[in-house]
Amino acid sequence: MGVESYIEVSIAVKESDVDAVSNYIIENIATGLLLEDEEGNSHIVIKFYVSAEVSIDEKLSRLKTYLSEINSAYDDIIVKVKDIKDLDWLELYQKSVQPIEIGNNIIIKPPWCEDSFPGKTVITIEPKMAFGTGKHETTRSCLAELETVKLSKKTIFDLGCGSGILGIYAALKGADLIVGYDTDPLAIENSVENFDINSVGSTCQVFLGSIDDVKDNTKYDIVIANIIKKVIVPIVGKLKSRVKTGGIIILSGLLKQDGSDVEEALMKENLTNFSIRRDGEWITYRVQL
Repeated sequence: MGVESYIEVSIAVKESDVDAVSNYIIENIATGLLLEDEEGNSHIVIKFYVSAEVSIDEKLSRLKTYLSEINSAYDDIIVKVKDIKDLDWLELYQKSVQPIEIGNNIIIKPPWCEDSFPGKTVITIEPKMAFGTGKHETTRSCLAELETVKLSKKTIFDLGCGSGILGIYAALKGADLIVGYDTDPLAIENSVENFDINSVGSTCQVFLGSIDDVKDNTKYDIVIANIIKKVIVPIVGKLKSRVKTGGIIILSGLLKQDGSDVEEALMKENLTNFSIRRDGEWITYRVQL
């Protein structure tokens, strides 16, 4: 499906800001985007495309304001704009999203990939969001941790469920129930779609809200919080209260420098039996109760 003319917009942001900036773009400017990272580069380039017939100056001005608000380092950020002729957006987008192998036996693939992966657990994700596609270190680490756990007949609480990818994996491995929460309506919509694609809708549930919106007192075998430090640290006690005796808490969305604050919060709750998985600048805690 070709078009006569598109405008390509690209910006380079810190890896820790990619999710927030990408979601802003999806909600306010474009329905899809590409992420490009280079080895050894601390920034990731976000590219998106809009029709040349659409006036974009005001939207780009608001984008710059948003960038300055989340990080003062972006006050003078350069947003590159160039005309693209005869762009086949769909083909370009699909080529940018390839299957990803995680851990020992997990494959994340987009719906249009028809390759087979014998002996692997294959999760199909519609990559409508910037996170939860398996590319980010925190998602990889959470999946790698889940791969080491016997999930059959288990119950899982997934806070900050994103695309629903962690719940889908657990369901495919035989979990009885996965309950996900997220504060982003786009995440809820994407999760439901991905549950249907992977035929796990009867096992996976998802709700809009934070941990404070959970009204029941159900305890789970595994509680996962893949969010950010400033959200995780104050709710460690609440997460603990959701876990059965002998259960597991997985905490992610954390940078190396977050470690001391996270461990202080764990110690306050007498959660001393933990291990740390490292992937690049990111860390993931597995806490055993």
